[in-house]
This record gives sequence, C-alpha cells and structure tokens, in this order.
Amino acid sequence: MVEDNATDKVLIERQIKKLLSAPKILHLTELEEVKKSITLFDPDVVLSDYNLGLYSGLEILQYIKTQNKRIPLIFVTGTIDNEELAAESILTGAYGYLLKNNINQLHKKLLPYFEKIIASQEKENITITHSKVFEEFQSYLNKIKTDNKIIRASYQEMKRALDTLKSLE
Repeated sequence: MVEDNATDKVLIERQIKKLLSAPKILHLTELEEVKKSITLFDPDVVLSDYNLGLYSGLEILQYIKTQNKRIPLIFVTGTIDNEELAAESILTGAYGYLLKNNINQLHKKLLPYFEKIIASQEKENITITHSKVFEEFQSYLNKIKTDNKIIRASYQEMKRALDTLKSLE
C-alpha cells in the first residue's frame, strides 16, 4: 500500500482485513522504497493513492510496467474526483480506480478486484504446473529415447557377436 496519509492508511488496512484474514501489508510512502519492494516483496497487488506529494501513483504504475511485472495496481484516492483522470489511469494500465469517499464501504469495492486477481493467479499457477508437468514428461520421453538407442546399440553388438560365433562353426 502506498499511502501518505496515516489516517487513510489505517482505514484502508481495516477494509482490507474485512476481505482477507491475514493479509501481508507493506506500507510505503517513498518512491524509492516502493521500487525496491516491487522487486523484493513481490506484492500480489499494489493499492496506491494517486497524489503522493513529490510523486504520483502514475509513476509507480509506469515503474511496474518497466519491470515487466504483472502486478495489478489499484488507485485508491480521495483527492482526485476526475473521470478523465480515472479513464487515463485505466488506459495507462491501472487495474482499477476507486474513490475514498465512503471509505467504510471500500471493502465492497475492492472485493471484485481481489476476486479477479485471485482467479488470475490460480489460472497462472495451473499454467505453470501444466508447463512443469509437460517439461517433466518431455524429459522422461527423451530419457526413454536415449535408453532405446543404448539398447538398440547393445542389441546390434550382440547380433554381430552371434554372427561372428556362427561363422566360426
């Protein structure tokens, strides 16, 4: 979570905890900390305010994109109530854009996003699992192919030896 307002941070965390029993929330305010955490913490999702003093959430979004990370970023903001800015954020690659007004209902607004993220991660995990199984199967087939070559070579050698013995009779 990237939030420079301490009160909003607490309120947003409370809303997240209504959805997840034991979320691991890393709270950051500085852009350099955010950049480090994108790599080291590898979050499932980034919730970010749009206006963060010396930088904006858009800079975080652009950084995530430069790292070729598929980390969804959801803007949770209260200072910008601008439909054009929200649309631009989504077109730039933001996963969502939510307003902090009625923050006590934020968990209801976050729920569909979190469900999509979880479903996407499950699908990706299945794809990764299928890829690993395929690679293991391919490796097994290659081993069988190698073993068959060795067996064929041994068979040919034994056949030559038998032919040599037959010729000595």
